[in-house]
Amino acid sequence: MSDPSANLRRRRRLSLRRKVKKQKAHVMSMMEHLEELRDRLIRSVGIFAVISIVAFIFFNAISDFLLSPLCALPAERLGPNGCDLIVTGALEPVSVRLKVSALTAVVVGAPFFLYQIYAFVVPGLSTKEKKYALPFILLSSMFFLLGTTFAYLTLPKGLDFLLALGGENFVPFFKAADYLNFVGLVFIAFGVTFELPLLVFFLGLAGVVSVEQLKGFRKGAIVSITLLSAVVTPSQDPFTMLAMAVPLYLFYEGTILALRLIGRRKKAASGASVS
Repeated sequence: MSDPSANLRRRRRLSLRRKVKKQKAHVMSMMEHLEELRDRLIRSVGIFAVISIVAFIFFNAISDFLLSPLCALPAERLGPNGCDLIVTGALEPVSVRLKVSALTAVVVGAPFFLYQIYAFVVPGLSTKEKKYALPFILLSSMFFLLGTTFAYLTLPKGLDFLLALGGENFVPFFKAADYLNFVGLVFIAFGVTFELPLLVFFLGLAGVVSVEQLKGFRKGAIVSITLLSAVVTPSQDPFTMLAMAVPLYLFYEGTILALRLIGRRKKAASGASVS
């Protein structure tokens, strides 16, 4: 007669070997990782090119949209050209059009680019990390677009403040490249900075930081957010700095509240399962 314990050990060894083979089958080699990275980059470049071409075609509508904050200023703040931009070289109109097209592709294509990062990274994540990865990508796209929206809404006040500092002794002539570079920097600064509260939130979910630590760091958060806003905002005027700093601190408090509620639900769920 065969030994039941020996048969059990044999079945366990066979089961373990199958699991190891199955895991090895899912492990990507270095070349496969590089090929996957190449495919993701090609897709991202393709989407960037398509959006840039569309933006290049509809440049007039996009430039009107970007000029709206400048045109909203009082007439006394503007020079004799009003809100019409000037160019000082034969190639400048083309370079400006290309820059605006690229900026539009970055802002509009941000959700797709973030998804490509997610799709490349997710095979190497743990089950818990995969659970948070897709919501992080979706929310980060939303916060980036929210940041650019805040930037657009604050531009008129920021421009008005900067032009008022010059007094009546300066006559504004807005160069197309300078103005659009300024607008692009404001958009990117707000979009990227608005990702920080979301990063703190997911670090809290992962257990890297706790609610108590965030509550104890409130004063430090106020100072850090104020300094960050002063450094990041291209115009560095008080209105634009406040427009960035106030939402960031509100998001910080919202992060503490959200993590506290999630923690209470987890405790309630664990208590119910134990009982």
